[in-house]
Amino acid sequence: MKRYVILLVAVMCVSTASAWNKFAQECIATLAEQNLTPAAKQQTEAILGGSLASGAWWLQTLTKNEQTKYTGAWHFITVSDDMRSLTTSEKDGVVQIERCVKELKARGEHSDSTMVASLKTLIHLVADMHNVAHVRIGGIPDSRKNFNIGMSNGKLGKKEVVSPYGWRKFWDASLVNRRACFSCEMYAEDLMLCYGEQKEGLSSGDVRSWADDMGRLAAPLYEWAKPDAYMSRELQNRMELINDKCMARAGFRLAMLLNDIFK
Repeated sequence: MKRYVILLVAVMCVSTASAWNKFAQECIATLAEQNLTPAAKQQTEAILGGSLASGAWWLQTLTKNEQTKYTGAWHFITVSDDMRSLTTSEKDGVVQIERCVKELKARGEHSDSTMVASLKTLIHLVADMHNVAHVRIGGIPDSRKNFNIGMSNGKLGKKEVVSPYGWRKFWDASLVNRRACFSCEMYAEDLMLCYGEQKEGLSSGDVRSWADDMGRLAAPLYEWAKPDAYMSRELQNRMELINDKCMARAGFRLAMLLNDIFK
């Protein structure tokens, strides 16, 4: 209980080192909210005092506070070299999601402040586990590193400029920021239009199977994604499609969890 009190009273310090950026987090939360049952929407709003998006960034604000910086480890998940989530470490995002689900289902046994912390943590971490650069894969050392790639400006010939760019920053912000002209509602609507027909299939399973799914998706990327690897504009466009589908997965799966918790 003391840990949750510390989480709630911590000084808010924003960091972008360990999560999808704020825009992406809020878009995923908005997509999830659009797929909530009336009962789940009513109960989550009562806990948060607002929308899912209003609580989507809270956990990230804790990572640079001395008392709560331990939460930084939660933004990553680990799968084995055969793409299975087997960890029981409290530092793993999957374990923290499972804890939050358990607490929210037993909400009559916990304080209101614990429920707020658990729900905000769940919203954020379900999003983060669907970020390619936050999936650590056994047997692939580069999946545990933040390295620079050489990113092209998309020009041809002598006009092309290739600049070093952080692998995590590429997934955390660069791809999402291509949609910066959208509102969260517009981005969520676009994801729904593109992937809504696949919602049932994408959201089936449980948190562990979702982690396995992300491992299988991310692992092939490390066949070329090495320090200083060349990232053409064509490849960036392909990664944008992967990123969008990961965000859709996150939104649909978060909604499924919340609909089950708040029946």
